[in-house]
Amino acid sequence: MLFERDTELQRLADLTAEAMAGAGRVIALSGEAGIGKSSLLREFVAGLSDQTRAYWGMCDALFTPRPLGPVQDIAALLLDQDEYRGNEGAIALFPQLFARLQQSDTPAVLIIEDVHWADVGTLDFIRFLGRRIALCPVLLVISFRDDEVGRDHPLRRVLGDLPSDRVERIELSPLSIEAVRQLAAGSERNAERLLQITGGNPFFVSEILSDKSDEEARVPESVQDAVAGRLARLDEKHRSFLEALSIIPVPIEPALHGRWIEDHEQWIEQSIASGILVSTSDGRLRFRHELARLATSQRCSSHELVRLHQKHLALMLELPDKFAACEIVHHAKGALDAKAVLDYAPVAGERAARLGAHSEAAAYFETALDFVDEASPELAAELYESWAYEAGLALKVDDRVIEARRHALTLWRAIGREDKVAENLRRLSRLHWYRGEAAQAGRYLDDSIALFEQLDDAEKLAMAYSMRSQMMMLNSRMDEAIDWGHRALETAGSEPPAEILVHALNNIGTAKLFLGQEDGLDDLQRSLSLALDNHLHEDAARVFTNLSEYAVDLRKLDLAEEVLHRGIAFDVEHDLDSWTFYLRGRQAQLRLEQGRLQEAKDIAEIVLARPDQTMLMQLPARIMLGKAQLRMGQSGAGQTLEQARADALQTSEVQYQIPVLLTLMERAWLADDMAKAKEAFASLKKIDAHRFSKWGRAEFAFWAQLCGGWKVPGLGKAPHPFRLALEGEMTAASEAFSALGSHYLSAICLGLQDDPERISDAVAQLQQQEAAAAINRLVTLAVERGIAREAIRIARGPYKAARTNSFGLTAKEQTVLGLMTEGLSNGEIAERLSRSPRTVEHHVSSILQKLDAESRLGAVLKAQQYPELDPEITGRVEGSGPVT
Repeated sequence: MLFERDTELQRLADLTAEAMAGAGRVIALSGEAGIGKSSLLREFVAGLSDQTRAYWGMCDALFTPRPLGPVQDIAALLLDQDEYRGNEGAIALFPQLFARLQQSDTPAVLIIEDVHWADVGTLDFIRFLGRRIALCPVLLVISFRDDEVGRDHPLRRVLGDLPSDRVERIELSPLSIEAVRQLAAGSERNAERLLQITGGNPFFVSEILSDKSDEEARVPESVQDAVAGRLARLDEKHRSFLEALSIIPVPIEPALHGRWIEDHEQWIEQSIASGILVSTSDGRLRFRHELARLATSQRCSSHELVRLHQKHLALMLELPDKFAACEIVHHAKGALDAKAVLDYAPVAGERAARLGAHSEAAAYFETALDFVDEASPELAAELYESWAYEAGLALKVDDRVIEARRHALTLWRAIGREDKVAENLRRLSRLHWYRGEAAQAGRYLDDSIALFEQLDDAEKLAMAYSMRSQMMMLNSRMDEAIDWGHRALETAGSEPPAEILVHALNNIGTAKLFLGQEDGLDDLQRSLSLALDNHLHEDAARVFTNLSEYAVDLRKLDLAEEVLHRGIAFDVEHDLDSWTFYLRGRQAQLRLEQGRLQEAKDIAEIVLARPDQTMLMQLPARIMLGKAQLRMGQSGAGQTLEQARADALQTSEVQYQIPVLLTLMERAWLADDMAKAKEAFASLKKIDAHRFSKWGRAEFAFWAQLCGGWKVPGLGKAPHPFRLALEGEMTAASEAFSALGSHYLSAICLGLQDDPERISDAVAQLQQQEAAAAINRLVTLAVERGIAREAIRIARGPYKAARTNSFGLTAKEQTVLGLMTEGLSNGEIAERLSRSPRTVEHHVSSILQKLDAESRLGAVLKAQQYPELDPEITGRVEGSGPVT
């Protein structure tokens, strides 16, 4: 029987009715462990009409989560047998499930429990379906322990990505004293004392009350004590049976898992009757509460746990086809069985990688490395290679990843495998490039190619040549990149393997596009298609990255929007964190072109706030942050750009150096600093003209003309908008930039005219973009040309502080929010600010509304997530000068 859950049940019923009408909803059901989330959901499902089907998926507490575990559970129930084979990755499975839900005549309730344990793929499914939930008659319910979902938990980012009007949050509260009294009626327990020690947690309360001992048992202080007290009064064999099952974190199949436990059928029956175990809809068993399972397991000594894992592992190895490799790894690790771990962890890792679950793949390979001392030299080298690759994709390229590659290199050298030595040299080159260490990257690649050229392995040599092509492309030596790419394909033969073809076409296509050869787009699209077809996740991420960079740099902004959207979704779906944040940096560049400066700044700051990314993966975001700060007139711009310049120089790649130097020229123009302008101009002139894209060279000429009327050699035919600007046709140039969606440059060109009306229009556009520095410069130039300041319209707009954060908080609201983050109540804030409590209440209400937060805690969490909400940072508009 449920207590004090009528409101929640009614809310679930109301939302179900709304979803069944065709506009689906997502329900985020939260509460601490034992609060009654599962009980509420069972009661809710029991009350559904016959016309509504419920599908359950469970996240399990494995050492490494099952890739797409609950999604696979739901798919097995929802899809027909001929549609579902159990080995689909997210790319195939998510649209398949969505299509079935859309087309179904029967409304559905999808329940995914314990999402705090979800793997990345399952979180991606929640994001995928949640963003489309309004298009189908589905209620998606996810439950999680809010005390295990901290501010950095990925589930919080998933929920933040969902449409706010489609998400309903239900947080279960502890039981009141009245409910505890009802539960304790007939027992000798003191209800007030019971509430005090349990905090009203229904599981704690029920477990304590389940102790039927006549003697006055001491009141337990934790659920482990409560469960231990209950288990202690069971038959010893019954207790041993439960302890044996407690090491199994996945649903238990009685006939399979119970084979090694004497009289298991009897103990199962008794456990179900006593409520310790419950039967799931598919006939499997679970502990009624996960807390009970954990508490039961923790009763055992470490020696006993190893023995239990060994017994269960022996059963699994008798029937290995009946168990997933990840389950076998879990028990092999618990049993300290090196052979079983080394046999099955690589299998589990490879399967996870194929599914795009690269974080989980890295975890499986790392489990195997815990036992690497007992591996053969060949297996040890393969494990170091596999972990380095998966960790480099999903985690970060740190010293551990580099060291793992070097371990593999040393082992292959000792074994005498020159082909493997050459391959690991090539991989080491790529890892050092990720870290912005150009010299090491070049040296390792040279050594790899030299060694491959001595060996009889055309395919491996071709891959090394393709990597040389990639390095040339990254250094803006596009003609050489194309030559090396074709050399790679010729070396590979008439039918090159997909990996080589994908890699080489990516390099060739990108180089062609930056040389103005439009057929390069066909090469990139073919590369992407082959990469997706062959599950080459990193190669697909490279195509998205190169194509987005081309689209932004050449002002094909609609294409950039599409590619960035697809690319970021792909990278997130496949645990490619480094690539994700690199693309976020390009997304910030797109927002700058569009004149959406605050968004660009927010995106860049989020990327730079991640401590686990390499310098290179953060560099685009750092450059764009400096540019956004510069245009908004913020004082931190100089420091950010100097750091970006130092990082760009470290890479030795002009693809990063040119954007920084162009920004420094813009900075000099905005500040009317001729010395700095000449310095940046001289640095850009030292870079060979052929290493610029046409648009990059034209932008160089644009800022050079604005700074001092200087001519840029080797310009050639500039792209249309820049050509118009360089010819002094500023109105036409403004219109041309605007047609491309490049609104910042459009406003600059519009404001560089002698017509006060057009200057006023430019100022209005730049005010919308929050480009304070550009407004100041245009107004100053206009006055210098003899235009009366009073002739230029400058709107006041919102409060100054509201213009420095994208949420529209006023200075006072930011101050109140800062005090809320310190934990002050409304009354304490009123006293601190010498304001009435009613005034503070109004401020808090406005803050919650603007931040789309349901509670003070939600507002505080958002304030911690977004630095722009810190009143110490954004309580003023920097660089606004005389314009305001």
